[in-house]
Amino acid sequence: MTETPDRPFADLSARGQQARLRPAVLEVLRHWPIEVSRVRLLNHGYNTTYRVDTATGERFALRLDVNHRKPVEELRAEMAWLRALADDTDLVVPVPQPTVDGGRTAAVFVPAVGATLEAAMFSWLPGADLSHRATPHMVRELGRVMAALHTHAEGWALPDGASLPSADRYWDPGYPLFVSGHPELTPGRVELFRSVATRVSEVHAQLAATADPIVLHADLHLANAKWYRGRLSVFDFDDALTGVRAHDLAISTYYLRPRTELVDALFEGYASARPLPQLRDDQLEVLLAARNLLLAHELTDTDSGDFRALLPQFMKNSEIRLRHFLDTGELRHDLPGVVPLW
Repeated sequence: MTETPDRPFADLSARGQQARLRPAVLEVLRHWPIEVSRVRLLNHGYNTTYRVDTATGERFALRLDVNHRKPVEELRAEMAWLRALADDTDLVVPVPQPTVDGGRTAAVFVPAVGATLEAAMFSWLPGADLSHRATPHMVRELGRVMAALHTHAEGWALPDGASLPSADRYWDPGYPLFVSGHPELTPGRVELFRSVATRVSEVHAQLAATADPIVLHADLHLANAKWYRGRLSVFDFDDALTGVRAHDLAISTYYLRPRTELVDALFEGYASARPLPQLRDDQLEVLLAARNLLLAHELTDTDSGDFRALLPQFMKNSEIRLRHFLDTGELRHDLPGVVPLW
């Protein structure tokens, strides 16, 4: 397919989108007090991340918020929590780097997208992510780190001018889930998804009555963790929100199944640092279904060329999983017809 200069950004292939973003990356880097020697693409997905090498030999990670165009108040909250974690704990997290004017983010207008995109630069975290090499020992450490994040969040307050969305907002009857008219959202799927959303809303209300909400990472899967010289680091706090502790455990579990030894290690690691939150088995299954629903919702509202290519099979997978969930009360990935995508 020819990618002419006037084609909409959303219609471009992943490679075409990356080429259109390149000038914006070079422009936004002028906001940081560094001399850039090399910029290399790391990931073009929900957002786009680059490795930045400097003339002095330093490395940084630059994130361009291509799809997740969240309000500035949420960006402030994310950056403030990361700064506090770096100052208050021994956890290894990406530290926001100040711009030339002392800010923590910068913005650049991208003609190819037709919007102003926010960017943030972080300290470099060495090592490879755990996507395909995680051991129970590493995942046990992920559980311990999650518990440490929760402990810190319980004693930390959002600064003035910062805010985060609530995990419950997606399940409010007034939230516009699955109303985009996307071709993958067939009437049958919309009916299925809304039936599951009703169950999710009930369980969220039950859990909200058991504990006060705190700030959560809300995306602690293996691709957002690295292992280097015996230490675990966690990154990609872009999805941070407020909710109860059980949400984080369920989100990580969603990505670990069906490897039960890794799921067990996650809970063991958490319990080694602090008591597990109140969570019945049936409530956990509903939270797993909620994660599948939320991913389906977000993937129908993204411009990413890579994600658009995955969407048809992801929606087929989701339909199989969620029908099985409604029939049995269990959310499983290892079902006939489900094709692994990542």
